[in-house]
Amino acid sequence: MFELYGKPTSINVCKVLWLSAGLDLAVQHHAAPDAELLRGLNPNAQVPVLREGDFVLWESNSICRYLAARAGRHDLLPVQPQARARVE
Repeated sequence: MFELYGKPTSINVCKVLWLSAGLDLAVQHHAAPDAELLRGLNPNAQVPVLREGDFVLWESNSICRYLAARAGRHDLLPVQPQARARVE
């Protein structure tokens, strides 16, 4: 089970929610995470934060790449390094 922490008014949280919906991934969204919990998950104390069991990831682009890979959607990013760098 994926857990996502962050306010849905944040564009970085929104893009993770949009991708997870597009990939049909079940994500439990915590829209108003406790500040102490957030600091414990992310040393930067910023959102979004994704947790899957003991694994914790922050930074929206990293989260999106991870979710795409977990869904087996390796076709969402270009293979060519320069084209991929423009997306990332």
